[in-house]
Amino acid sequence: MPFHLQTRCKAEEFHYKSNFYLLSDTNRTYKIWEPLLLSVVTMVGMIAGAKFVKADAPTHKSDPSISSANYSGRQVEEIIRFLETKYVGDVNAEELSNRAIKAVLEGLDPHTHYFPPEQTEDLEEKTMGQYVGIGIEVLFIDDSLVVLYPKKDSPAEKAGVRPGDHIIAIDDQSITTDSVDHEKIIDLIKGSKGTHVKLLIKPMLDKNLKTIEIGRDEIKVPSVLAAYMIDSTVAFIKLSRFTNTTYREFMDSWEDLTTKHHARHLILDLRDNPGGYLREAVNILSQIFKDNGTLLVYTQGKNQERIDYKSTGKVFFPIENVCVLINGNSASASEIIAGCLQDQDRAVVLGTRSYGKGLVQEQFDLSNGGTLRMTVSKYYTPSGRSIQKAYDNESVIDTAQIFKTASGRPVHAGGGIMPDITMDDGVHWNDVAIMAWMDIISEYAIRYDMMKYGGQIVNMDSIESVFKSLPPHASMMNDLMALAKLRAKDKYNTLNDYLQAHQDILYRITDATLVAYRTGEEGWYRAFNLEDPLVKKANEIVKEDLQKALVQH
Repeated sequence: MPFHLQTRCKAEEFHYKSNFYLLSDTNRTYKIWEPLLLSVVTMVGMIAGAKFVKADAPTHKSDPSISSANYSGRQVEEIIRFLETKYVGDVNAEELSNRAIKAVLEGLDPHTHYFPPEQTEDLEEKTMGQYVGIGIEVLFIDDSLVVLYPKKDSPAEKAGVRPGDHIIAIDDQSITTDSVDHEKIIDLIKGSKGTHVKLLIKPMLDKNLKTIEIGRDEIKVPSVLAAYMIDSTVAFIKLSRFTNTTYREFMDSWEDLTTKHHARHLILDLRDNPGGYLREAVNILSQIFKDNGTLLVYTQGKNQERIDYKSTGKVFFPIENVCVLINGNSASASEIIAGCLQDQDRAVVLGTRSYGKGLVQEQFDLSNGGTLRMTVSKYYTPSGRSIQKAYDNESVIDTAQIFKTASGRPVHAGGGIMPDITMDDGVHWNDVAIMAWMDIISEYAIRYDMMKYGGQIVNMDSIESVFKSLPPHASMMNDLMALAKLRAKDKYNTLNDYLQAHQDILYRITDATLVAYRTGEEGWYRAFNLEDPLVKKANEIVKEDLQKALVQH
């Protein structure tokens, strides 16, 4: 499985109205939008129902010492205070409050959520593109915590952590079995910047234990996972999500590809991209349209007037033809890009129907340190299509409704974006068998890399030689099946059945994983894409006249 999908994120998005990047010749920051007015909304209360009370049950009038509720929104607080002071048993006020909030929100849309204070930090990390830690990716292998790889230039890499290292203890707390919750392990490793964590480690091919103390620091999580030339004129860029650095990363990558490698056309891979900041998607779109004032997307809600987002006409490094790859996990900001380019006849969209997340959330900080992420409006593509799919039994979306692109091509509504060319890449990462195979492939790749190369990372310039040094597929599969017998006895028949039916897919995944451990994450995509049917098709189409391609397909 691609490294960024080892823990799959839900298809949800954060939407902020805040300042956009400013242009500066010295720091290479690109101005796209002027600051927008901040929306200030106050959450004034929550209304809860109450069950009828039996006639013989004692009742209490409102006690000023317990509550001074003057409006219905205080009823929840008032009831909880009564329970705290007068209920016959023990109650946890915080737990009761959280349950009440959950009950209030559960009847709304699936993207309006309350996050208690302890979850707010994780919420911010997913959108800020960085976190505080030591920079390692780990995997449980046979109830042992094993380092897949330390991130490049991370504190862990600098301290000597290597792929295949078994982490025996964290700050003297043993984690050699699955008795410690996975989330607890993450909490043990993460911490405040400048603090240290002590790891007791046993290298994969060494019996000797060693203790490593590592200082925690800010770890950047890139959203551009791969950016390279497919051929002499076509570039491939893979975006994992839209954080607050995605536009900057995209522009840096495209500048490099155009100025150093003469890229003209772009394959933009948004498969499995759950979305993120609206402004990042809009900024990227504005670089694809040379004209000023082209409608890119608009938002509108019951209590919010329509807001149009348009191109600026300030293109720094021209992009000629574009192909966009999407699938069922491409959501929100990914769908905004795909839908806009499709409606404006600016790109060919390939893949399968996208997720269908077209609700706009704004985030509000609460006085208790928690966060309310609330849906305030909907996204609409330039033709007027709503991206949102039906999310309850009452909402009905007319899938037969037809909209028109800029050139008059018919496009369907119905939630999500339907590609111009429907293609399945054949790899279903949520399949139980393939998920089990991924653990085995990861362990095999680590062992192979450690035994043959000692875990040494090579420069991406050496990727061709890495390709050539991969083991023959026959011996690779023999080793994988032997490891499967050892690690997954109860699943062996299932794994063997999958192997017989999808041998080519496992070859591709194993080759890509072996390359990634030698070259880094981009190597995974370079290797895997060699036989990716969508990438191959996109590479053919993107060099054609796109208007003719859209009509033909």
